[in-house]
Amino acid sequence: MHLPRVTPVKLLACVLVFTGLSLAGWFSLHRHLRQAMVPAHVYQLQPENRKEWSRFGGSWEMADGAVKSNSYERGAKLLAGSKYWSNYMVTTDIWFEGPAADMGVVIRTNDESVGVDSYNGYFVGLRSLDGTLVMGRADYAWLEVLPVTMPGGIHPFTWYRLRVLAYGCGIAASVTNLTTQQSAWISYEEHFCIMSGRFGLRTLNANAKWRNISVEPATWNEFHEFERHAAFVQHPIIVNGPPWWTPWHVGMLFIGALSVALLIQLACFRFASWKTNTINRERERLAHEIHDTMAQGFAGIGYQIQGIRTSIVRGESLDSLSVAEQLNVAYQLVRTCHEEASRTISLLGPASPQIQHDLLGVLAEMARKTARNKVETIAELQGDPIPLNLRLADALLHIGREAIANALNHGNPTLLKVLLKFERESVELIVEDNGSGFNYSNETEGFGILGMQKRSRGIGGAMHISSTPGQGTQVHVKATLQDSRLLNRLGPAVRRWLKGGFDKSS
Repeated sequence: MHLPRVTPVKLLACVLVFTGLSLAGWFSLHRHLRQAMVPAHVYQLQPENRKEWSRFGGSWEMADGAVKSNSYERGAKLLAGSKYWSNYMVTTDIWFEGPAADMGVVIRTNDESVGVDSYNGYFVGLRSLDGTLVMGRADYAWLEVLPVTMPGGIHPFTWYRLRVLAYGCGIAASVTNLTTQQSAWISYEEHFCIMSGRFGLRTLNANAKWRNISVEPATWNEFHEFERHAAFVQHPIIVNGPPWWTPWHVGMLFIGALSVALLIQLACFRFASWKTNTINRERERLAHEIHDTMAQGFAGIGYQIQGIRTSIVRGESLDSLSVAEQLNVAYQLVRTCHEEASRTISLLGPASPQIQHDLLGVLAEMARKTARNKVETIAELQGDPIPLNLRLADALLHIGREAIANALNHGNPTLLKVLLKFERESVELIVEDNGSGFNYSNETEGFGILGMQKRSRGIGGAMHISSTPGQGTQVHVKATLQDSRLLNRLGPAVRRWLKGGFDKSS
């Protein structure tokens, strides 16, 4: 393996890219941390400072150090701060007029829009209808914790100081009547909380005022002090939904289970059919191959023996030389059948992993043993060899064996050449002889040639046979080394199954 050459220009380019990415990441992190830092800030509530605030509904007036809501629109919001703020405390004074007021502060709010609960965050406020300090979470819906009663009640035209603190997953608040100095405390925690967001003012059905609005970072000690004053820490109450085993769900579950069972049954039937058809095709191939070789040899032996028997029965005079010639023919036929039987058994044997690394050597050794030094055998390797996967090597081995057997059995050659050629993305196997040859056509294809073609198609390859009478035969197989298509790996039977079924007549 050759490693790419690293030039000074490439090295400098890599250093510059790495430095640029590092600086960009550092600036992004620094900016995020700076935005997440909560400043200690007192808001100057004057008309020229309205740009610090964002309005979501309602009518808001800013003058004389106070913000006033001049409408009874439900859920009007006026927001400030950063969406990256996490642990902070908001302090403000609240005053209202009217018989049924509900107003306060939102904290850690996100995804805001116009509407009553059209935001994702927390609300803490005063409710005059029942004289309580209320707290809850809005997520385009409303989840309220148990309100805390304010000593002395909530009355109009009175200033109340509201402090709301967020730390971790805890929200705590206190309210103090600035006239009577009566106070109430509330605390709330949840496991899956909103960790950051802006703060702002929110009113429901009230003309209210806010003054002395300030924000500052919050600490654990401050949050713990709020919890210590609260009667208890509240947690969200999760209401269990309806059971899942409704008639609709049970019916859908039954249909789904039935569908899965039918698909499994269909898959088992497909694979069983594939296995059966594969076995039947292999049996048919072996039957025809034995019929074309050993069965014909045994028929010839029987014919020779029958001829000798007939001559003896008829009382014909046979000299010893004639009988010896006929017996010699029968012996040669027996020897040929024995060799053919050995060759067929070797073809049925399992492939050795050696063929992955030395396919040419295995084929050459097989050719030399079969030819018994009667035929000159040449083995040639071209290109840079690489280990073949076992499926590809096994297919090429069987194709090569069949081609060698056909050449030695039918061609009577004096020279047999086996060539294995490796290219960048393919491998080629060529078996060539100088035997008698034949007129090749589709009609002359026997079971051996059909079997070689099927194996070639099974590895996504192509096989070509060229032969001329008196000039020999060449079998050429070419297959890809890197088969990126999954269907070519699965073989023709599985490809037909994926396309919708088996062709039982094949």
